[in-house]
Parts: sequence; structure tokens; C-alpha cells
Amino acid sequence: MTNMNVGGKWQLGPRVWGPVVGFLGVGAVVLGLMVALGVNAQTRIEYDIPTCTLGEPGCENRPETHEHADFLLMIRGQQFDFGKPQFISTESRPLSGTVHIHDPRYTVLHIHRENTTWDEFWRSIGFELNDTSLLGTTNDKVCLKTPDGSKLCNTATETWKFYLNGVKVDGLANLDINDIDRALFSYGPETEEQVLQQVLKVSDQACIPSEICHARIPPGGEAKENCGKSSDTCR
Repeated sequence: MTNMNVGGKWQLGPRVWGPVVGFLGVGAVVLGLMVALGVNAQTRIEYDIPTCTLGEPGCENRPETHEHADFLLMIRGQQFDFGKPQFISTESRPLSGTVHIHDPRYTVLHIHRENTTWDEFWRSIGFELNDTSLLGTTNDKVCLKTPDGSKLCNTATETWKFYLNGVKVDGLANLDINDIDRALFSYGPETEEQVLQQVLKVSDQACIPSEICHARIPPGGEAKENCGKSSDTCR
């Protein structure tokens, strides 16, 4: 029963009292905590949440690795040159300790932390790629912002095409870079047939520093880095 008439007076039944008592009990606990903490209706509790940038000292929760990937950026049929000093990491000027380009191969990435994405690489050298692999980015919003501030975006006549290991994909920005990956970023009016010819131009040199194609490793080996596969110093 919901309620009862006892001695001419109405009383709440147990099906009503149960939730009411429970509600009052929770309220009492909350009120007690607020009093203990000195919190009133006009007090706002703020929490300091520590943040850091992955790859920086003290914020390196991703395991070390040493992998390599080939990549090619084509803009309106022309290969972009990453051999300029502004894009090259050196011992005295490391652009990123996580992923970078350095001598002597400017179409090869060196990845030093697991779960490194293409987005992380582009940002490390002043670019910003937004493609549909990023949540909330639609095809009409796909753009590459270059270091000089200009934007190359999908239009009715010029579009972005992305290929990974010879296979067309919708986007690459949010994908992890894996060992021996070969990625093409192509922008312009080219047809798919023309872009397939660009796919063939993606270099295949990542296997050399990854020490997979031993016959192609130059005499004396690769330039020394923070860690290497053969020395097993990356993990």
C-alpha cells in the first residue's frame, strides 16, 4: 500500500517512506561533507589537473623505440623539399625527441616513441594537418596549414589524397606511424590515376636505418643516434 488511515489520520506507507528515507540519508552525507570541507552554496571547488606534453622530459610514458617510415608530400604535382634546415633536427637543434627528420635522408622519419601519430610529426615541423581521421573533421574541412600560415584545403577542383603502403585511405593524421610505412600526402587537381604514379615515387629507404635491408646499409653503418636496433638500446 502507498498510505494507510490509522486512527483517522493518514500515514505514509513503507513504499513511500523507503525512497524518502534514502534520499534524506544521502542528503545528510553530502551536507556533512560540505560542512567538513567548509563548502557553502557560493563556494566553487577547483581541481589542479597536472598536464604535460608527451615527449618532454618527465612526460615520457610511451616506451622508447627506433622505427622509420618513408613519406612524400606532393603539392600540385611538385614534391615538397624537406631538406631545408628549418625541417631538419640536429644534435644541437632537435625539433622533436619523438619524431624527426635528419641527415642524410629527408624523406625518412625517425620515430623514437611508440604510438607516435602523423599529426604529431606535422606539428613538430610547423605544419597542421586536419583530415577525416580526426574526430569531427568532415571532407570539406580537410586542410594542411603550412609553416608560413597558408592553407591548402579541399575545393571543387583541388583535393587531398592519402595513400598508406599503396592503399588509399581517408586520412592519416590520427594514425600511428609504423616501421617501414610508406605514406603519400597529395594535394591538387590530379586524377586518381595520376596520383597512383605519385605513389610509386614514395621512397623506400626506411629499411636502411631500420636495419632490415642489410645489403643497402652504407659502409660504416648509419649515423649514430640516441638508440639503435642492432644495439638494442631503445627499450
